[in-house]
Amino acid sequence: GPLHPELQLARCMSNRYKAEQFPRCVACTRRWAGDTCRFQGIRFFLKDTRGAIVGASFVENQKPDGPNMRFPTRWNKPLDRATIERVKRTVAKALLPALKAELAHLDKSGVICRPRDSDVRATCDTCMTSIFSASWLCRLCGREACADCYKTVRELTEPRPGAGDAEIAAQQARREAHAHANPFFLSCTRRSEHNAQDFSPTSRFHRPELAQVIKAMEALLAGEQKVGQCVRKAPSDAEERHGGGLLESPARVYSSVFANGAAVSTAQGVPLTGQLMSSGGETSPAEIPAGSGSGTPILPCRIRADFHAGELSDTQFADLLKKGKPVIVTGLESRFESFTPDWFKDRYGSTPCSIVNTQTEIAQKDTVHAFFASFGKHTGPGMKLKDWPPPGGFRNAVPELWDALQKEMPFGSFCRRDGVLNLASHFPANMLSPELGPRMYCATETFTGAGSHGSTRLHLDTADGVNIMLYAEPCADQTPGFAVWDLYRAEDTSKIRKFLRSRQDDDLTTGGVGAAGAHDPILAGAVYLDDEMREELAEEYGVRSHRVYQRAGDAVFIPAGVAHQVANRANCIKVAIDFVSPENIARCEQLMDEFREQNQSMAWREDSLQLQTMMWFAWLSCTKQEAERDVERG
Repeated sequence: GPLHPELQLARCMSNRYKAEQFPRCVACTRRWAGDTCRFQGIRFFLKDTRGAIVGASFVENQKPDGPNMRFPTRWNKPLDRATIERVKRTVAKALLPALKAELAHLDKSGVICRPRDSDVRATCDTCMTSIFSASWLCRLCGREACADCYKTVRELTEPRPGAGDAEIAAQQARREAHAHANPFFLSCTRRSEHNAQDFSPTSRFHRPELAQVIKAMEALLAGEQKVGQCVRKAPSDAEERHGGGLLESPARVYSSVFANGAAVSTAQGVPLTGQLMSSGGETSPAEIPAGSGSGTPILPCRIRADFHAGELSDTQFADLLKKGKPVIVTGLESRFESFTPDWFKDRYGSTPCSIVNTQTEIAQKDTVHAFFASFGKHTGPGMKLKDWPPPGGFRNAVPELWDALQKEMPFGSFCRRDGVLNLASHFPANMLSPELGPRMYCATETFTGAGSHGSTRLHLDTADGVNIMLYAEPCADQTPGFAVWDLYRAEDTSKIRKFLRSRQDDDLTTGGVGAAGAHDPILAGAVYLDDEMREELAEEYGVRSHRVYQRAGDAVFIPAGVAHQVANRANCIKVAIDFVSPENIARCEQLMDEFREQNQSMAWREDSLQLQTMMWFAWLSCTKQEAERDVERG
């Protein structure tokens, strides 16, 4: 007889379906915290005339994103036409290939259309990277796979047409080996494993909207290419003198030459003040902050730029970011001087928190008052405040500091949550936004010598970021307190990775990397390069860190992909914010691919940036602003 479809309106394990027999999704059966039912609202139960479930089908239509998203309407400054075009050109160049691939994906048979996730981040259940396009859904357990992971499923489970016994046996051996290394990858229901045939192509896009955006992007890029062929920009006087680019043209950019083995500043006669050490590792005592130790040779090249607050324009800052140059801005003390240990104790002292031993990574429960009370009298291993304020809850937890950051942040158009050049500023209010901070980094004094794990271990981030020192307790000799940063050039990352992996069978196996070296030690943030290790890295691979001494009122801007580590040489209070600039989209995408490769062996870090989704929303948001302005102008 005829079958009657009934949309699944509740979770698989709800009382409504308690007596029914059908495949239930993994989120419901395993009660994954923070996850939602994978089938609710998109699966139809097919029932016979007696009301028994005999099959299932899925939603095959989709609504457009644009009308359903609550995009922002205000930014730190007016969103003018030039800024809109800049953002849209950046997004079009980066996103157009993925959107074209998605349009082809929609042509596959049996596509399951599901709404854009608003309560959770859509991530691949295998590699934990954001799902934006061309995904695949298991019709039995609801697990979703990105295109790369689904390809692996096919390679492991789908024999090649005409394959012989030997080839099939070899495939089975690869499948068993893969299942042993990552049992979660192929597991489906409790009694079965995945096969490629279990998956259906899945999309969150509305075909007409997608086709319209692709057409608009192609027209925008075609127009830009035509203009580029006709107009060639003449170099400025500064670019003529310095070989192109703005790095050498603004005031107070530190460069270095070497005279008799000593570092000498050439920054318009400004003396170098301990920020750059000579290649031999010997410096004048006056050049090294008290308590910093003898240090390790610092790379004799210009990898960063120093400015006082207000000296650098947004245009010059953007150029430095694009080149991967860290930027240090000083002179912010007066903007944040009220945020002292006593200020936090008085207002938030009773708030529970976790305090982590920086050497062992062991956490203990306590209060904010207990942590800040240790300032001024702390002895023993370094301790740091963890997950306070909680991720995503900074604005409500510490509104005074949030307001100060929004008002006083240098280069607010890039770094503020509502910055016109921060692509994340376009994220709709009715969607779960990326975790970009602010985040507190409060830690007591530690050391840089042999065996140290620092305050923050060596790592790199998938977005641009800024770290501001709000407060630093004086050192034991009453000189200004500081934090020691080691920055590495992006092009040296592969050498550092090779150096660390060569040591994984020795003292790094306890740092979270694993004896088998399955994870990238830099991406995992598992290691702090102490003084001895940095010297060995310099001797064996010729890679030297560029050391920065951050004091109260200093902001360190780190472009995406620049490996760095920190050791507080005094008790410090810092706050960090990530942002996504138009200049570094390509670098961010490359880093996301590297994290995906790591997670395919064993998922260990969720991708909370949602870079492609962010760009999609930025395009729709800017298009909406354009349309509204056209209406206003009549």
